[in-house]
Amino acid sequence: MKKIFTSVALCLAASASMAQIGAVAPDFTATDINGNSHNLYTYLNAGKVVLLDVSATWCGPCWGFHTNQYLEDLYAEYGPAGTNEVVVLFYEGDAATNAQDLDGTDGASQGDWITGTPYPIINESPVQISLNIYAPLGFPTINVICPSDKIIKWDLWDSQAGTPAASLANMRTKVQEVIDDCAMAADVTENSLLEASVAPNPTTGATTIRFNATTAEKATVSVYSVSGALVSTTLYDVVNGANAIEINLSEMEAGTYFVKVNSSEAVSNMIPVVKK
Repeated sequence: MKKIFTSVALCLAASASMAQIGAVAPDFTATDINGNSHNLYTYLNAGKVVLLDVSATWCGPCWGFHTNQYLEDLYAEYGPAGTNEVVVLFYEGDAATNAQDLDGTDGASQGDWITGTPYPIINESPVQISLNIYAPLGFPTINVICPSDKIIKWDLWDSQAGTPAASLANMRTKVQEVIDDCAMAADVTENSLLEASVAPNPTTGATTIRFNATTAEKATVSVYSVSGALVSTTLYDVVNGANAIEINLSEMEAGTYFVKVNSSEAVSNMIPVVKK
């Protein structure tokens, strides 16, 4: 399990965790341990998907994720020496971390985080990013951020590494989905952004998503869990004009879900809906 920062932070994490997946990633500028500056929105505006690993040197699960070299392999495939579609950043989320913690010479550290790591390592005090957004459940959190809408689409830890299904192939699939979906969304004009709403919200079961379509066609309505896992996807025939599609959440556990409509003509933002 992830280690929660403090008892106070635990309360913050309980409410903020619902906002991570589907939340707009706040911009930040940070300097890595080699003195290089990194601005999140500069990378996103350049069309790069950003993988932001927020971890701590004392964190056992973080070390396990790190030593499995998942991010190194993704960086090799999608980074500058690969397709150059992805930026990978490691952000040390504990402001008390020092250079000895990073190189593994401090007994409180899990090991040497620097040797062999090809992507930037950021260690700042005070921490410049919002942990309530970027690490709401604690460490590690591996944010996958879309360039077209600047929304956090996945946490590779919660969606993959924390389950028996953990594998590089599964993580690669998640990253490729974001690359493809965000590239497609970038081609959609502002006039093609589909305005949608969901009501009732909260709901005990059935709820309805409403939107206006500019043409009669087929559209998919997808439901995602708070961790970003795809719960269901259904293809519907929509009409030119007002549409109302009922979604049944009665068989799902109580919690927050995200609904998205996608067609060849338009795409909606991720809409949060609470199942009681």
